[in-house]
Amino acid sequence: MLLKNITISGLGGVGGYYGAMLVEAARQEGLGRTISFVARGPHLEAIRSRGLHVHTPARDFTVHPDFIAEDPKELPATDLLILATKSYDLGANIEQLRPIITPKTIILPLLNGADITDQVQALLPGARVWDGCVYISGRKPAPGEILLEAERELFFFGERTEERTPEEKELAALLDSVRVHVINPDHIEEHIRKKFLMISATATGTSFFNQTVGDALKEHPTEMRQLIVELCQLFSAMGYDLGEDAVERTIERQTFMIPTSTSSMHVDFMTGRPTELENLTGYVVRAARSLGLSLPTYERMYHALATEPYPPAIH
Repeated sequence: MLLKNITISGLGGVGGYYGAMLVEAARQEGLGRTISFVARGPHLEAIRSRGLHVHTPARDFTVHPDFIAEDPKELPATDLLILATKSYDLGANIEQLRPIITPKTIILPLLNGADITDQVQALLPGARVWDGCVYISGRKPAPGEILLEAERELFFFGERTEERTPEEKELAALLDSVRVHVINPDHIEEHIRKKFLMISATATGTSFFNQTVGDALKEHPTEMRQLIVELCQLFSAMGYDLGEDAVERTIERQTFMIPTSTSSMHVDFMTGRPTELENLTGYVVRAARSLGLSLPTYERMYHALATEPYPPAIH
């Protein structure tokens, strides 16, 4: 066993659901693998007292991690560290987790952003960092509770190596044992870009128009499409081939989203919380400028979201 101790930091919809599935997998396996959670506040206390309760369209279940703490110093050193916080918390989260990170620890970020792995490696030079992204409609409706709104979910992860490593195979088998739709592809970077293509455009559009996915696509189809077109132009200028049908594929994925749902960035804007604007929208504008590329739709929406009171004036 190469991944004896696995730690999940960030127990919202993503970290909470996959953390719970890892606890279930470890229990079924029965080999002594330990799963630790890093949590805080009422969520921490609720899980400590009654476990983490997961609701899905198919079933309800409760898990109890081997260890849970707000201070990572109370947890064992970890072989695999899964990061599932908001991207704007990345730096502070890494600093907090240093006590359980060893030279052998593998870091797997599941954060929104096109360059998250590079950011982690800058914070932890020499660390072994995998790429990861997920497609899931999950949220934390209350302390100690995780709600999966649709059974369909996908968990992509991998290391930027020619061949799949033993640790990757071990994690894939562990997740597969509890029917997580896990994919460990040969070229993980392509999947990170495809995910970013959808989530950046969707988050930017829903936040700017202050609308659900369905309403934004119905009432502003031209601008929603143009965001995807401009992001494809950026990736092409960066030397990445997304394929001729990248725009249509991304629009099709958006139409598969629950129409009444919205992006987490839009929710954060509406509730006055910190947002992932810089990683999801600002990154695109800055990367384009560095290449001398003009992306007028992204630039207009980014400027409005970054500088105007929310919701911004649509102009």
